[in-house]
Amino acid sequence: MRFRLRSARPALVAAAIVLAATPVGAKTTESQENSYSAFTAFASRLKAQSEQALTLTAKAAAYAIEEGKAAIAESEKTLAPRLETFRLMLNEQKARLGIIGQDAAQRLKAWKEAAAKAWDETWSDTTWTRSWTEIHRSAMEMVDRFRDWIAKQSVSDKQTETPV
Repeated sequence: MRFRLRSARPALVAAAIVLAATPVGAKTTESQENSYSAFTAFASRLKAQSEQALTLTAKAAAYAIEEGKAAIAESEKTLAPRLETFRLMLNEQKARLGIIGQDAAQRLKAWKEAAAKAWDETWSDTTWTRSWTEIHRSAMEMVDRFRDWIAKQSVSDKQTETPV
C-alpha cells in the first residue's frame, strides 16, 4: 500500500494546489458582469445625487445672498435718516457749548477786571503797617463788592436751555 500512496501523493498535491488557486465561491463571468453593472448604476446614482445636492446648495446660497442684500439695503434706508438726525443734534450741541464757552470766558474776564479794580481801590492808600484787623475788614469789603457785582450781572440771552 505504501507504494500506491507514494504514486498518488503528487496527484493529491497537484489537486490541492488547483483547488487552492480557484476560490470556492468563484463567480461566473455573467455574475461578474452583473456586479459591475450594479456598481456602475450605484456610482451613477451617487453622482446624480451629488450634482443635485450641489445645485440645491448653490440655489440656497444665492437665495441667502439676495436676502442679505435686501436686509442691508433696508438697513441703509432706515439708518441713513437716523444718522443724519444724530449728526444734526451733535452739531446743535456743539454750537450750544461754543456759546456757553464764550459767555463763560466773557464773564471770567469781567470778574477779573472787577476784582482787580476792587483790589486797587482797597489797597491803593494802605500801607503794610496796618493791623491785621484792618486788612481783614478791607478783604471782607472787597468780597462784598465782588458779590454785589456778580448779583448785578444778567444771565446771557443766548443760553435759553440748561445744557446737558
